[in-house]
Amino acid sequence: MNRSEFLAPLIGEPWAWQARNCWDFACHVEKELFGRDLPRIPVPNDFSKRWVLESFEGHPERGLWREVPEGPGGLVVAADGALVLMAHLRVPAHIGVWLKSEQRVIHCDERQGVACETVLALRQMGWKKLTFFEPN
Repeated sequence: MNRSEFLAPLIGEPWAWQARNCWDFACHVEKELFGRDLPRIPVPNDFSKRWVLESFEGHPERGLWREVPEGPGGLVVAADGALVLMAHLRVPAHIGVWLKSEQRVIHCDERQGVACETVLALRQMGWKKLTFFEPN
């Protein structure tokens, strides 16, 4: 199966807190496209942005990834498969995966399910701070 055959059927799939939340979806993409096994993190029924921040900030997996600074003019210079933490202001509350050849971030959220969007579109949707991480 090639990359587009994997990605195309995912677009529009619904979000589900136990089966298709943003972290589980990012783990699925990382495994299938990049061969990376990321740890599963059980998401509680009543999760909050604070829970997301605390769960990801202190998780040992975080130490295995390094932040990639933006390029000139805000250009994305991260490698294909970089994880993308997204924040409306300062606190990341969402995650996706950078698809370099498509120049898009694939992610899954409550409103639209699985979507594959440009950085500009994400910023226009209110995700003002995008932070890219590559494996060490």
